[in-house]
Amino acid sequence: MLSRFETGQSELSVEKFLFALENISASVEEILFLARGFQYDTDSELRKEITDVLEPKNIAPLEDLYRREYQKHAHSHNKQKHILNAIIIKSYMKSIDERVELTAEEGKVLHDYLFSTEIWGIYELNLFSVSFPFLSVSLFTRYVREMVHKSDFLMEMSGNRNLFHTILLNGFLASIECEEFTNAYYFKRVIEEHFYKGNETYFRIVYLWAEGLLDSKQGRVKEGQKKMEDAVRIFEMLGCNKSAEYYRNTTEC
Repeated sequence: MLSRFETGQSELSVEKFLFALENISASVEEILFLARGFQYDTDSELRKEITDVLEPKNIAPLEDLYRREYQKHAHSHNKQKHILNAIIIKSYMKSIDERVELTAEEGKVLHDYLFSTEIWGIYELNLFSVSFPFLSVSLFTRYVREMVHKSDFLMEMSGNRNLFHTILLNGFLASIECEEFTNAYYFKRVIEEHFYKGNETYFRIVYLWAEGLLDSKQGRVKEGQKKMEDAVRIFEMLGCNKSAEYYRNTTEC
């Protein structure tokens, strides 16, 4: 006998699925982990490998991982996947050595993959997020326009939402610092269209600080300084001393 879902009498929408998971206190990631027979997916394995070799100021282990991906690439039918893995590894290399850049082929594969993928899930958002240091503000903004169009479907998943807002804040801050104000106001508009929930306090505070930076850069110095100082003070009141120190020092630069 067919179920009501199979006969089309019942609709299983994303919203209903997420609501069901919430009621059994399970995440999408946990359901996928069970579906894979308690096996981590290859992306989780790559992240673990990176974490295992990550050392401040020591790029050599990451370079070994990077070369290994290209060794696999030479004998693989899925060459794109190994280049995407190499890009992720390279993003960690760049955090140690600013001179690291994508090759022309890597930049093309990144572009072609993200622009050809119809729905951006957690993998695509993470890939785009770690690629941020390799992209100019104008190119990053083009990618974000694509992201907003293609990730809205899965925005209510917490992991996706956190990455989505991290990407938007990075773009907003980078645009302000480069004084590309047209792009900055684009990010400001998108952030406000998808504004933070009550429990997303950290994002709200950083956004307040970024608004202050924008005001200061555009000549509204007094208003801008007040917003930035208010943001730092809130971090201090919440006991987030490292964040308070970071944004205080950035304000004083």
